[in-house]
Amino acid sequence: MNTIHIEGTGRVARALAPRLAALGRRVTIGGRNQSAAGTISQSCDAELLGVNAPITSDVVLILVQDDATCEVAEALVPRLNPGTSVLHASGYRDCGVLAALANHGCPVGWAHPLGSFSGQTDPDWMLGLTWCLGGEPDAVRAGRAIAEGLGGHPFLLADRPGAKARYHAAASLLAGGAAALFDLAEDLVAEDLPEPHLLRQGLGALLFSMTEQASRKGPRAALTGPAARGDQDVLEGQLAVMDPKTRALYSQLIEHMQAMAFDPEEG
Repeated sequence: MNTIHIEGTGRVARALAPRLAALGRRVTIGGRNQSAAGTISQSCDAELLGVNAPITSDVVLILVQDDATCEVAEALVPRLNPGTSVLHASGYRDCGVLAALANHGCPVGWAHPLGSFSGQTDPDWMLGLTWCLGGEPDAVRAGRAIAEGLGGHPFLLADRPGAKARYHAAASLLAGGAAALFDLAEDLVAEDLPEPHLLRQGLGALLFSMTEQASRKGPRAALTGPAARGDQDVLEGQLAVMDPKTRALYSQLIEHMQAMAFDPEEG
């Protein structure tokens, strides 16, 4: 796999193109927004392809919004030779959105980088990520080569109904849920601080230390606080100072935290 075409001009495309070019791959860029594609191509000495130009690359990466993937795949059919491996990077969609290309004789699959895309400014933010792979063998091999070339850790998701949705739900629950809990934690104590966001750095460090422990030893080993210790008086005192919405959410979390702490099967 020496040549890669990227169809799309979003954050993932902007991050991947220069990294793949730096690995010695010949990279071409295309997309509906030719101006944005041109900017990416100039940033990494990649070749800009017009919207109807033939694509002769070994591998094609479709890096567009989820709801546009199927339409883009259909538009690529007359531009690709059968046998070209095609991958999308959606965390939620499966190979069904690439059906037109599969029918054209292209091995299809997905390669999803497990990371937070929002607000990224570091050009190397995609290095070392975990990648979720799936699809036909040739496409999976292409995705694995890309992930490993970027110092990543690819894994193959089980080919079972609902597996992709469960994977994406797990990632969204953790990443989006953690951000929502961070927001609620800040709001809870904001009126008691001279500046509303004064505690942000400390909360961030606390969250980082917990996730570091959880990634090394598992979430049960990282569990801390009164629910983990069985300190009911403290829990009741905490619940008493919360607004109803936060109290209801925290009550549900307490139930799960206590189950985690006292589950003999998990220690």
